[in-house]
Amino acid sequence: MFRSLDTLIGFATVMLVLSLVVTVLTQLVANLLQLRPRHLRDGVLQIFLHLGWEFAGERAKTLAHEIVGRKDAITREDLIENLLELAQTMPELKTKITALVPAFDPSALLGHVRCTTLELSVERPDLSTAQARSTALARTPASGLASEVFAAFDSIMDQASERFTSQTQKLAAVCGIALALALPLDTFDLLQRFARSDAARDQAVALAQTLTVNEPSIRAAYAKLEAAEIIVVPTNPAEWLGRWQKVNYVGVAAGALLLTLGAPFWFAVLKDLLKLRSAVAGQESQDRAQRQAALTDSPPPPSGERGAL
Repeated sequence: MFRSLDTLIGFATVMLVLSLVVTVLTQLVANLLQLRPRHLRDGVLQIFLHLGWEFAGERAKTLAHEIVGRKDAITREDLIENLLELAQTMPELKTKITALVPAFDPSALLGHVRCTTLELSVERPDLSTAQARSTALARTPASGLASEVFAAFDSIMDQASERFTSQTQKLAAVCGIALALALPLDTFDLLQRFARSDAARDQAVALAQTLTVNEPSIRAAYAKLEAAEIIVVPTNPAEWLGRWQKVNYVGVAAGALLLTLGAPFWFAVLKDLLKLRSAVAGQESQDRAQRQAALTDSPPPPSGERGAL
């Protein structure tokens, strides 16, 4: 029982570590492609369209780029303050804001909002920064602009976030498949190696317990698996081609599909397997104690001759 459980734990440990590597690769590629800022800019453009702000040519895209830049996130209050700042140099944007806040210059309105925010932070130190800023917008003439932006912001940005998540999941699947092909990751061979090697199972179980208790260090965990030759990375193209002649293609395809499940899935599987192992160990220890107690309490065997002669 322990042999089979430890084999599964070792397999899940390898899949978790490789899934964490896939997560890191996905983040690197997403940052390189600037996926999050791109989706934020699309969300800001959708807000402009919802407000009916149509600018000539590429002005709307330029404005969205200036507001978002390389940011990973933007709040409603940030968007309004950025609009008031940019309106000082963009006449068309100033016209749109003036229609919502008549008789107020954007620079004066921005100063009013910031001054009110400062006063609120002194009067109400219990308020968070976001609460103080939103309350200040409600108390100033910028409330008309804020109400229009707030009405569209949450739903549009939620949709942008969903699109970003969907694209990131597709990118993670591509990175997982690429990693499985690069190793190559033969799941059948991996299971057989754990089933044959007691040392590999013991090292994998010890690493699994470390990963589920402490915050996992991807580099350290990967180094341990590589040092134990559980994960073998080809050092040159010739070695990679040689390994492809020995692996099971179905096993590699299964490994690629399993990596697309993601690190959270394998982390949950590993925790469940470790709990099951602890329960089996406790039950086995209890059964052993009962057997020893039964042997201790049993009467001694009869001595001497018995029966009719």
